[in-house]
Amino acid sequence: MRRSGPWKTAIPFVLLFLAVYALAYMEKYVGRGQEPGSPTSYSSGTLGYKILYLWLKDLGIPVERWEKNLKDLPSRASVLVLLDPRLGPEPGELGALEGWVQRGGTLFMAARRPDPYLEHFGVDLSEDKGEGAEKEPGFQPGPYIGGKREIRGERHPGLSSTHAGLVVHVRDRWGALIGVVEKGKGRVIVLTDPSLFSNLKLRQGDHGQLALEFLLSHLGEGTFLFDEYHHGYGRATSVIGHVLDSGMQGLLFQGGLILLVLWAAAGRRFGPPRPLPKEAGRSPMEYVRAMAGLFQRAGASRLALETVSRWIEEEAGRLLVGKNRGLRERLRQSKVLYQAEEVTERDLLVQTRDLYAALEKAIKHGPGG
Repeated sequence: MRRSGPWKTAIPFVLLFLAVYALAYMEKYVGRGQEPGSPTSYSSGTLGYKILYLWLKDLGIPVERWEKNLKDLPSRASVLVLLDPRLGPEPGELGALEGWVQRGGTLFMAARRPDPYLEHFGVDLSEDKGEGAEKEPGFQPGPYIGGKREIRGERHPGLSSTHAGLVVHVRDRWGALIGVVEKGKGRVIVLTDPSLFSNLKLRQGDHGQLALEFLLSHLGEGTFLFDEYHHGYGRATSVIGHVLDSGMQGLLFQGGLILLVLWAAAGRRFGPPRPLPKEAGRSPMEYVRAMAGLFQRAGASRLALETVSRWIEEEAGRLLVGKNRGLRERLRQSKVLYQAEEVTERDLLVQTRDLYAALEKAIKHGPGG
């Protein structure tokens, strides 16, 4: 009996691992909407901005998702939003972005950690001071805010700049929350707590009103763009990068460890060697001898020879060797013997031996032998 290979045994474990990975992936990204998700306008998770995007569309704002390089920004764009981008700028993007801002564009940037985009415009994120919770938020009167706003923010870094042009419009107990840097005819607006405009918190406090005041103040007749290119949309990414960004690293590690154990155990013996069980097959000659002995004891040698001859003929037909010339001749002689005269025990023994030998020869040489 042929044994199956070790890898055939591992196939069910591999399929089980892939099924678990698929279920975990679907649970994370197609669940009930309470998962964190990613900070994009496509995500309905708590960290996404899909509600903000759909709200602006419902208000009639000409808003689009931008899934191309920043060097290709259209002239119709007035406001570009970079919400906690996952991928850094490509060569030439920062220069093109600065030129777009200098010509009058408004860049709204939300980040909670040092970022190459902010560094290019001379804006730094400093460590939060963590001052007392009793301190009230402060607002700078100006074109962005019309009065006091209720803000329910999270711990975030503060704002600082190497340029004297940074104007902080909102402060809270952790430091500068929203600041603006003028660049040529345009400006860069920086938010250090991206969660304020997320799906989870946009409807809390006055976050929605604050979003409209800062995002639409310089829109004019232009178009509002959500950058999705630096979240991986519209750009070529590797399969490995997609898997690593999916949050399944722990599951992949466990699955890889299981496969490694299966590979190490393949072909190994966990006990003393034991011989394979042998099938105890019976030879057709045993049947012939048994029948011959039975009829011999009964004194019916003629009937025994006839029975053995018929059995040999049936067996030859089953094995498709019934047309073998040598076998047919031997069967003919046996038939003539038990039909014409009395069969002695010696005749029975000789004929039985010759019939079995003819059958074995026919099986070996085929029907035409």
